[in-house]
Amino acid sequence: MDAPTSIGFPLGLLAEEPVRVPVIATGPGWVVLDKPAGVALDEHPWQDNAPTLLGGLRLQLEQGKAEMVRLGLKEPGAVFGPEPEVAGLALLADRASNLAAWREALGSGAFVFHFEFIARTEEAPEAGGLCDLPLTMDDAERRAVVSHKHGKLATTRFEAGLACGRWRIWTAHTPYHRRDQIRVHAAEAGLRIAGELKYGRSGRVTLTDTTRQGRLNKGEDKPLHRGLLLRLARVEGVVGGVKFAVEAPRPDDFATVVKRLSKGL
Repeated sequence: MDAPTSIGFPLGLLAEEPVRVPVIATGPGWVVLDKPAGVALDEHPWQDNAPTLLGGLRLQLEQGKAEMVRLGLKEPGAVFGPEPEVAGLALLADRASNLAAWREALGSGAFVFHFEFIARTEEAPEAGGLCDLPLTMDDAERRAVVSHKHGKLATTRFEAGLACGRWRIWTAHTPYHRRDQIRVHAAEAGLRIAGELKYGRSGRVTLTDTTRQGRLNKGEDKPLHRGLLLRLARVEGVVGGVKFAVEAPRPDDFATVVKRLSKGL
């Protein structure tokens, strides 16, 4: 029985409209999904009991929905995935078979997470570097904060990419991703991610950013995306002695921004 290329969630289960989530890769007792921005992977105290991808999958699995059954997960649990605001790779594994092995590999630093984002060039460094500020979670404020006293180890290596006028494409690499880590470390490094509202105010990429003169011949300026231009693009590592690597395509809004900015060079 072949795994589906995507799985569907009906109107109201995850969002106000039906949602289809691409299946990136599958294996014995595990599956990697391309989680869209605006959807939570698993339950978390900061989310006010918002619907989750894992919860919606479990519900439809209990109902016997064929494409969910074809994923091959009897008791799906979350291994890793980005925060609700961030798009990208999310891995689920079967509790009854190998969830423990995946989580053990994750905790031992056997993975490398590669994020991609777009940030302003103004007042930003032109070269990458390492940020290793320790992080703790402030549940009262629902945000990650730097704390040398209470924080846990967090390391992010930033790598500068193509500059497109007022914006630059960046990649960020970490062996273990804590909640909001990339956003906090980016802000501390002077990198203002497009669409950021929680850890700074960067604004969004607009039509005027895609023209050489920085202005439009006609019509009003408008943003080219709604949310945060940050995604979990690639994960690689070793589980049980076997190498593992998965990669997600750019979401439509991210790809559109990159294409339009590149044309404006």
